[in-house]
Amino acid sequence: MTPETRAARATPSVPYALVGLLAAALTINYVDRGTVSTAAPLLEKELHLSTSQTFLMLSAFFWTYVPSQPLMGWLADRIGAARVLAGGVALWSLSTCLAGVSHGVVQLIGLRLLMGVGESCFYPSALALLSQRVSDTHRVRATAVMQLGGVIGPALGTFVGGLVMVRYGWRTMFLGMGLASLLWLLPWSGQLRAAKRLAPVQRTIGGPSFPLILRQRALWGTILGNFCSNYAFYFVFTALPLYLVDERGLSLLSMTRFQSVLYLVDAGSMLASGWILDGWVRRGASISLAYKSALVLSAAGVGMSLIAASGANATTGAWLLLGTGLADGLTNPAVCALTQRFAGPLACGRWMGVQNAISNTAGILAPIVTGQLVLAAGGHYALALWVTGTVALLGLLGWLVIVPQVRPVDWSQIATGRDGPVPIG
Repeated sequence: MTPETRAARATPSVPYALVGLLAAALTINYVDRGTVSTAAPLLEKELHLSTSQTFLMLSAFFWTYVPSQPLMGWLADRIGAARVLAGGVALWSLSTCLAGVSHGVVQLIGLRLLMGVGESCFYPSALALLSQRVSDTHRVRATAVMQLGGVIGPALGTFVGGLVMVRYGWRTMFLGMGLASLLWLLPWSGQLRAAKRLAPVQRTIGGPSFPLILRQRALWGTILGNFCSNYAFYFVFTALPLYLVDERGLSLLSMTRFQSVLYLVDAGSMLASGWILDGWVRRGASISLAYKSALVLSAAGVGMSLIAASGANATTGAWLLLGTGLADGLTNPAVCALTQRFAGPLACGRWMGVQNAISNTAGILAPIVTGQLVLAAGGHYALALWVTGTVALLGLLGWLVIVPQVRPVDWSQIATGRDGPVPIG
């Protein structure tokens, strides 16, 4: 048994209520975030949008989501992650509601910008809470359950949202989903009371500054790997509905069903990887080997599946797209657990804020680049699939070359100048 495993076993196990509520919040996050993607085929027709305008609207969310992340990480570490998360959920839910009564593309873009601010709080806040309350031997499992919301949300939002949209219209879809999202704040009030009891302790501990965090080689390797996986995910998240309808000829209902199945495959892979990686660590494997193995397999699987799908027929292409979901499920639990391991409770909010801000520029770039590539290819998506698959494969550079051995950064030693080169990697 490794020393890190023995140390982790002395830490309390999983706070199930917290993990369950975080999973529910992330589900809501992606349901609300994906409403515009689900409605894109109808919005194109009703608002008379060109392909490039549609993809520009889809990317607008990330214009505020990305730069708000470091601020939300700082707030999570400073005033309390549970409180910051509650405010963010309220803001993005109200933004979804208001989208249902908007009357033009300018209003929709403005509300997407507001939603981006609200949703930027989730990952810095959630990872800060998990790093404080979950041990290493349960970390990937807890993170996998939380991250399940990231694929259940798109699946649920696409399927339910698609059914509501087809029957009642896109305005009713926005209003209903936004109002339903606000209900999450009721059970979260218990976590706010628990956080208040821990707040005095957290404020006396302090933590590293942003300049110290930015010196870490592990941060930049993780940013590169996470950016590449995010680019592929956001291609699927934003472009797949249009690809399936416009190029493969699926109806709206068939599109929602296929995309829901893809997200469910991703979810099953995510849960399985969480249990497998934690079990591997408990049996004596190093955390570094376990986490990096999952990340390497994911980058290779997603990249090769997308490239192969670019020239495949309809049936083979469908199976290859499902393969991207299977491979993508390996990424999220491992990358979030890796971040918690490096940053620790003192810095996880700020570290994740920086990491998510830069890596989620993929959410801005993927829709815009995809739109331009589709236009250049005369409305076809083969080139866009090639580019997306190649970007996914570039993530191997981050995981294999740049990210050092996975172990906690000793912030006190770095701050005092002792053993600086060792924790930096």
